[in-house]
Amino acid sequence: MCSAYVADNARTGPGEPSAPHLLSESACATLRSRLVRVEIMPGERLSEPELRSSLGVGTSPVREAIRRLEFEKLIVIYPRSGTFATDIALKDSRSVMELRLQLEGLAAELACGRGSKAEKEQLMAIAERQFETDDLQLCIDLDAAFHHGIYRMTRNDYLTTTAEIHFNLALRQWYFCSKVVETPDWTGVDHRPLAAAIAGGDPESAGRHIREHVLHDSQQIVDILTNYGL
Repeated sequence: MCSAYVADNARTGPGEPSAPHLLSESACATLRSRLVRVEIMPGERLSEPELRSSLGVGTSPVREAIRRLEFEKLIVIYPRSGTFATDIALKDSRSVMELRLQLEGLAAELACGRGSKAEKEQLMAIAERQFETDDLQLCIDLDAAFHHGIYRMTRNDYLTTTAEIHFNLALRQWYFCSKVVETPDWTGVDHRPLAAAIAGGDPESAGRHIREHVLHDSQQIVDILTNYGL
């Protein structure tokens, strides 16, 4: 198996991803999306044969995706019991909120000095479009694009990876509340002051704005889960 993988990698040329790697990436991205959007419910058992069929890949890409998503806290594996979508729990929501307050604040502060002019202009354009839309799903997608744009501007791969993992966990909590109990309020989301602070190179203001945003949205989730006894 190892030699076959090396041969496939060699055919793609130096520095290019191999076919098995691309399959694993695709399977992982699709499964991650299903978990985050709660198309697979928290606590639901995952079957490898069903995943192979629905993802259109073999055993190795499915197992690699499961391994990665277990690391990202979207999947939990219980020995002799099976593989499951991670539950949504109040204590986890609070933990994610505490960590995101630090990660997002640091990311915004770093983006002020490391982002290019073009990236800052794009961030402002996303903020303007998000503020103007009445489409809830588009608002969510633009919010994700806005945050991921900030992460990229940090030029710190470790921070980007960690921040994206916890953004997905928070987004999953939002989808869960929206689908199962009560839709959090997303009206009036305005990232324009934050985008302006980053564009103006003001890390203190940028850090304050993004922490206020994260705290507001996260507290909504915590309150909903508390009210419904989850």
